[in-house]
Parts: sequence; structure tokens; C-alpha cells
Amino acid sequence: MHLTNFLKVLQISLAALFFSCRPTLPPDNFVSLYIGTYTAEGSEGIYRAWFDTITGQITEPFVAARLNNPSYLALSPCKTLLFAVGEGNGLTPNLYSYKIDNSTGNLTIQDSVSTGGNSSCYVSLVGCGMVAFANYSSGDVSFVQFNKDGQFTSTPATFKHFGSGPNESRQKGPHAHSVLPDRNMNYIYAADLGADKLFVYQCNNDSVSLITTISVTPGAGPRHLDFHPSGKIMALLNELHHSVDVFTTDDQDIFSVKTQTVELLPDSLREGNWSADIHFSDDGKHLYASVRGINHIEVFTVDAHNNTIEWINSVGDGINWPRNFTLDPTGNYLLVANQKGNDIVVFSRNKDTGELTPATSRIEVSMPVCLKF
Repeated sequence: MHLTNFLKVLQISLAALFFSCRPTLPPDNFVSLYIGTYTAEGSEGIYRAWFDTITGQITEPFVAARLNNPSYLALSPCKTLLFAVGEGNGLTPNLYSYKIDNSTGNLTIQDSVSTGGNSSCYVSLVGCGMVAFANYSSGDVSFVQFNKDGQFTSTPATFKHFGSGPNESRQKGPHAHSVLPDRNMNYIYAADLGADKLFVYQCNNDSVSLITTISVTPGAGPRHLDFHPSGKIMALLNELHHSVDVFTTDDQDIFSVKTQTVELLPDSLREGNWSADIHFSDDGKHLYASVRGINHIEVFTVDAHNNTIEWINSVGDGINWPRNFTLDPTGNYLLVANQKGNDIVVFSRNKDTGELTPATSRIEVSMPVCLKF
């Protein structure tokens, strides 16, 4: 047997031994992967698995917390707390906090809170010991403070969005779809698909205020966004127009200056497809975006000097409704949550070119929709 193949087999064998014995602490190359799901077809809530950053293998997931439709997750910087939104009808709590046991991966419920928001679909940490979450159907975002134990310590502050767009079936009113702070925690940006706007908030000690709004192309349907590691570029993914808008900052350090729009699909393919998620690589060299329907991950290079992006190619092997994806901590792999494929697939990433090739790893999970390391 070739030495390289022997070493790979040895690594996998050692991984199998590790999981059969379940020691208290995993090897350094094993990292926790938390999986948010929809629970309509057999899933029980939030799952947890080990991911091997050397081989790209995922272990069999197990239920870490039972929760109805935990469609988005966020972890605290020290990975001691996990926050989840439950995509409900606004009559039950829609934000939950859990304490993480790093030796077992188990989650212990710490607190929950309700704002009456409907169809909560995104959660993030926004500084000031505060989390923000977006409520799609009710068209609002909420902010709530928490302490080191994951207890919520303030009454949620909820901001109702306003506006509409020309797409009558999707934009009759506001639909907040994501909320995320910039890299420097100066401002918090909420993308509203229904209003065709970015709502920009600021956190001051224990209060939040709406600073301004940024309009996008009518009918674009802004969904998700991400910030370049340099802190100089914001990329906004538009679900309905299948485009990426690139923004830089104005004299108040707000990402309000649109410098570029790149189309993911031609106009003829707008119907029947829905763009979903977007992420920069941690090295800042590449940008990735997912499109459901045509079921692609789109790959871009990033020119950080000129603050521009350029499309390279797309991959579709093994992808089925990629609502969410993430890159592993090493940047060597990209994992795709296939909502309709009921599985997670792993792609190897070339750090120099950004190109993706299918790896051998795939694991079944019912309706996965969020992946967090």
C-alpha cells in the first residue's frame, strides 16, 4: 500500500477507535459541528457531530438538544454558549440559549424568550453581551442581552421594519432575513427581503437604535450578507435577483457605497431558483454563495486592493437545496447543508484557487439548514 494511502487509512482507523472509546477530550484535529434542522420529517432538533479537519470526515450526528425547527444557530466566541432560534408562529419562545459541554457536546438549556416574532430565521452575537435575531414573517428584528451563564437579562427590544418591493408574491411587506454586525462591531446590518433595504443599527451600552436604511435595486430581495476579513468590503446576496452587491464604507464607516453588482444567474433563470447563503473565506481570498433550485455553490475570487469580486465557476455535484453552508476552521473544506437532500456533503477547497472538489465525506441528517463550528 502506498504510504500516503496507508496514513489516511490509519487516521480513519484511529478516528473510529476514538469514537468507539469516547474519551473525555478529542484529538486536536476533531472539532465540534452543530447542525440546525427543520423537524417536519423526523429530525428532533439540534444535532452535534465531530468533524476531522485532517480527513474531512464527519461522524454520525447525535441529538444535542430537542427543539422545534432550530433553523439558525450562533456560538459565543469562547464556544461556551449556543443560541438558537425556533422558527415558530410567534406564540412560543423564539430564542433559546444553551450551555455547551465541550467534552460531550451536550447542550443544557439555560433560558428562552419570546418577542412574538413570527418565523425566526437568523441569530448572531452583536457585541455588548447581546444577541440579535431576525423574524421573517413578522418583518422585524429583536435584540436581547445575556450574561456569561446564558441567562437573558433584558426585555427584548424589537424593531418593526417598513417598506415593500415590486415582487407581489414575496415583497408585499417587510421580511427580515438576517442580522449581522460588521467586523469592528461598529454597526449591525439587517437584510430585509421584502423591503429591499438594509436596516442599520447601532449598539450603545445596553441600548440599540436604528441609524439609517440603505436601499437596494427594487425587486432584488436582500437575504444574507458577510464582511471581508479586512473589514473593508460587505457582500450582500440578493435572493430574488440572484446577485451579489459589493459595498464599501462612507465617511461614517457605514457600508452604504455600492461599488459592484455581480449576477449569479441570467434573468431567464430567475424563476424557480432562490439564492440562499454567502460567506468569505477566512483568508479573504475567495467568496462563496449558494443558489437553491439550480443547486450550485458559486465561487469568486476577491481583489481586496480594488474591493471587487470576480466569478470563477460553480459546483453542483451532490448538492440538493443548499440553504446554508460553512467553511471548516482550517479553510481546507466547505460543508453544504442539503435541506432537500437530507444530508451534509463535504467539498475539498484549494486555498490558492478557491476551487472546490467533492470529498468522500457525506452524512445523513433530516433537513439540515444551518452548520456552525
